Amino acid sequence: MKALKYLLLGVILTGVSSCKKFLDTKPTDTLSPDYYYATEAQMNNSLTGVYDIMGSENVYGNSIFTRLTAATDESYYQRSAQATGTQVLNFDSSDPDIRLLWQSLYQGIERANLVLANIKKPAMDESKRGVIEGEALFLRAYYHFLLVSNWGDVPMILKPTASIISTDVARTPAREVYNQIIADMTKAEGLVKSITEIGFGGRVSKSAVQGILARVNLYMAGYPLKDVSRYAEALSWAKKVVAGGAGHALNNDYKQIFINYAQDKYDTKESIWEVEFWGNRLGNAYTEAGRVGNNNGILCTNEKEGYGYGFIAATPGLFKLYENGDLRRDWAIAPFRYSGATTTRINWTTAEIYQRNSGKFRREYELLEKQKNYTPQNFPLLRYADVLLMLAEADNEVNGPTSEAISALNQLRKRAFGKTLSGEQLRTITISAGGTGYLATNPPSVSITGGGATRNATATVTIAGGKVTAINITDFGAFYTSIPTITISGGVGTGALATATISVVGDEGLTTAQTASKDAFRIVIKNEREKELCFEALRRADLIRWEEYVGNLKKTAAEINAGAPTNFKYSAIGGSNVDERHLLFPVPLYETSVNKLLLPNNKGW
Repeated sequence: MKALKYLLLGVILTGVSSCKKFLDTKPTDTLSPDYYYATEAQMNNSLTGVYDIMGSENVYGNSIFTRLTAATDESYYQRSAQATGTQVLNFDSSDPDIRLLWQSLYQGIERANLVLANIKKPAMDESKRGVIEGEALFLRAYYHFLLVSNWGDVPMILKPTASIISTDVARTPAREVYNQIIADMTKAEGLVKSITEIGFGGRVSKSAVQGILARVNLYMAGYPLKDVSRYAEALSWAKKVVAGGAGHALNNDYKQIFINYAQDKYDTKESIWEVEFWGNRLGNAYTEAGRVGNNNGILCTNEKEGYGYGFIAATPGLFKLYENGDLRRDWAIAPFRYSGATTTRINWTTAEIYQRNSGKFRREYELLEKQKNYTPQNFPLLRYADVLLMLAEADNEVNGPTSEAISALNQLRKRAFGKTLSGEQLRTITISAGGTGYLATNPPSVSITGGGATRNATATVTIAGGKVTAINITDFGAFYTSIPTITISGGVGTGALATATISVVGDEGLTTAQTASKDAFRIVIKNEREKELCFEALRRADLIRWEEYVGNLKKTAAEINAGAPTNFKYSAIGGSNVDERHLLFPVPLYETSVNKLLLPNNKGW
C-alpha cells in the first residue's frame, strides 16, 4: 500500500469474520473497544483497517473488475468454457462473488462504525481527530454507496453491531440510504484534508469527496430513483473539484496515467482517488498486492515478464467506437498479445477484434520482481477525466450544451488525439497499390519522411496473397506541418504505394452537429465516457442509471452473433443471458437464510 503500508502492520481487524453473518454480535476476531481506541496511534491503525477492505480480493483487489462488471457492452469474459457465474450473467443468490462482496462491504461498515463510536476516546489534537472522523464517515458512506447501487434497498448500519439489540435488521429504502450517504459525505468534505496536503491519491481527500458526491448525485438522478433534481447537485460538486485549489488537470499523456499505477507513482492532478496495492507477496507477508493487470490485463504466459490471464476482452462495439486517430484505443484495447518464453509481441491483424484484451493495466511496466498472480498496481476510483465527464453530463441535463460542458469534453479529446504532447500527427495511411510478389516472411519496410515532423511516424505492413494489404501505424509522430511521403521498400516484391494524411489544428474538437441539442450532446457524453473510462468498473452502473443495460447488452450480443468468427460466438453469452433482474444483484442466499427481514429478495431472484 505504499503510503499506508506501515500502518497495515498494526491493523486491528475490527470487522466480523467473512464466514459469519455480518450482524453477528460476538465477533471472535476483534479487540474490545474497552481496551482499544485509547490513543491516536490506535485510532489511525483502526482507520487503516477501514481502508483495508478496498483492497480485498472480494472488492477492488479482483472481483469487481474481473467478474462482477465483466458483462457489459464494452467487455466480455474471454473464456469459451465459462457458462456460469456473474461474468456471464448466469448465477443465483448463492453465487460466492455476490456473497463475499456483500459481506466485505458490511465488514468495512462495521470497522468504520467502531472508529466513529470511539472517536472521542483518545486525547489528541482536535484537527487530527476531525480528519480521522471525516475519512471514516466517508468510507462508511462509500461502502453503503456500493451496496445501494448494486442491491437497491439494503440494511443501513450506522452503529457498531454489538450495540444493535436485534441481529435481524430489515432493508432500508434506497432513497433513505442515499440521503444518509449524501449527509455523511457532505460532513466529511468539511473534515478531511486537501489532496495537496496529503500528497497522494490513496487517502480520502476533499477533492475525492467532492468528486464522489458528484457521482452519487448522478446515480440518484438516474434509474431507479430518477430524482432529476440531483443533476444540479452533481454539477455543483463537480465544479468544486474543477475550481478548487488543488490544481487538478489532465495528464498530457493518456497512457502515462496507467503506467503510474503500475509503478506506484502518484499524479494527484489527474488521479484523485485510487485503491493502493503494494508489494508482490514475495518474501514479505505484510505486503498487500492485488490482481490488477494480472486478471484484467494482456494475455501473457511468461511469469518473468508479468503473467496475465487475459480474462477481460473488448467487444467490437467498443473497438469501433473510437474515431480514427484516437490514441486511447490502442492503449485501452491491446493491439497485441505476448507469446513465448522471450515474451514476443504478436500484433493482432485489423480483422482480429474479438481477440483483444483490456490493455490499460500493463505488467511490463511494473518495477518490482514479478509474481505470477499478484501485482503492486493501483486501481483508479476517481480520475479528473471522470470529473470533467460528470460536469458535462450534469450541465447538459440542467442547462443543455453549454460552452463549459463542451470545453470539458474537448479537453479530453485534445489529449485523446495526442495534441497536448505531439501537436499534429499522422492520421491515416491509405494503400493506393498493393504491389506484387511480397512475402510475409520477408516483408518490406515503411519509411515515413518529410512533413516537418519533430519525430517521424513509423509503421509496419501486412502481407496477404503477395500484396501489401494493410499498413499499421506504430507511432503517429509529432508536430507535422505538412503531409509526409510514404515509401515502401525492401523485401522481394515491388509496386506497393501509399499516401498519408495528417491531423489539422482543432480537428479533435466536437462538431456543431454533436452539440446542437441536449439529446445530441448526451450521446456524445455517453460515448466519451465509454472510450475514456472503459475497464475501470464504471460502465455497468452507467448503463443501469441510463436505463440502457439490458438493451445495450442484447444489441451487443446480436452484433456478435451476426459477425463474430465461429470460435468467438461465445462472447455473446452475457448479452444472451441478460434480463431485467440483472439491474440489481440478489441479496445473498446465506444472508436471507439467517435474516428473514431481508426478504423478499430483489425482483426476479
